[in-house]
Amino acid sequence: MSRRKWTAEEKMNIVLKGMAPGANISEVCRNHGIAQTLYYRWREAFLQAGLSGLSAGPSTREQQLEKELEEAKKLLGDQAMQIEILRKKTNWGRK
Repeated sequence: MSRRKWTAEEKMNIVLKGMAPGANISEVCRNHGIAQTLYYRWREAFLQAGLSGLSAGPSTREQQLEKELEEAKKLLGDQAMQIEILRKKTNWGRK
């Protein structure tokens, strides 16, 4: 007997049915042919993912500025390497 593969959307719908006011978890699980332990694992994962979605993360503007800063650092590093190569080729700055 092979196990059923549930999509993320199906899992979410089952979890939401179980979280509805007055819902009976045993009945929800029986209707969908899943064990209660599986339901509770899905519910915990669903709630944890929701928690991370609600936590304050960097804004889009902050992400954009971070990207620009990384690009500027890379450009500065490239220029420093080019200057060093030119110094070695021309013996510039040496006495």
